[in-house]
Amino acid sequence: MWKQENQVRQILLWAAKVAENHGFSVLHGIVDSLWIRKKDDDDNSIMAINKINKEEDYLKLKESIEKETGFTVSFEGLYKWITFANSKRNSESPVVNRYFGAFEDNNDYDDNDNLKVRGMEARRHDTPIFLSKLQTEILAIMAKGNNIQEVKALMPEVKDFFHKYLQLLNERKVPIEKLVFTKRLSKNSDEYQHRNTIEKNAIMQLDMEGKSLKAGQILKYIITDYYCEKQSNKIRAIPAEIIDEEKTAYDVRRYEELLVEVCNSVIEPFGCTLSDIQHQHNLLL
Repeated sequence: MWKQENQVRQILLWAAKVAENHGFSVLHGIVDSLWIRKKDDDDNSIMAINKINKEEDYLKLKESIEKETGFTVSFEGLYKWITFANSKRNSESPVVNRYFGAFEDNNDYDDNDNLKVRGMEARRHDTPIFLSKLQTEILAIMAKGNNIQEVKALMPEVKDFFHKYLQLLNERKVPIEKLVFTKRLSKNSDEYQHRNTIEKNAIMQLDMEGKSLKAGQILKYIITDYYCEKQSNKIRAIPAEIIDEEKTAYDVRRYEELLVEVCNSVIEPFGCTLSDIQHQHNLLL
């Protein structure tokens, strides 16, 4: 396995060298993809080698890479813009498989509004539907911009859309099923007993109901502000299996914080944050 991975890495470096020799600069690369930019490109278009396209300069480069490396490559298309998101733990370090971008018009790609999104909350299976839908809609708004400046000009529209979601939360009009988190357990439920987390809180409640989970099974829960008199403490999360929709109330404050996070994660690379947008329009959360 290591030998195969090393070979792939060498091929990627080889392809990058060929691109540089043909007047392109390398922006980013992962196991099977390489993002490059033509050095004299004035419109800031970016492209990724993944899927065949007809642009002459890039087809010539594709042929050169195939000829020199002996491996077949494909041309995915031209991006209007693309950003490689930084790690949440280290704001200076980009994550190799966490990025999003908008293709030029007329690209035959099946993502919404010519978008390609990988590793962001909208693509994560553990993200509640309500949060992932907000991020998807915000990205669709941003995709209307043809360059960084135009995307920044769309931030007031992003702000307005965010506030619609915020209002739904505050008015408790969001269906509980759209606020459910999912997590695949890496351990049996009894092995989480020494961890003070929201997931543990939900696991313990399932244990009390005689529904202990095994490693590999899925835990589903919502974050709640429910107070349990029987246990004389605040229940941080409730498993989906034992939710009483008439009595269970989700934690508005915490979901508000998460709403801000998923919004900021896609606008911060453009030098904006939700607080900046609010300040520009004299609005506060």
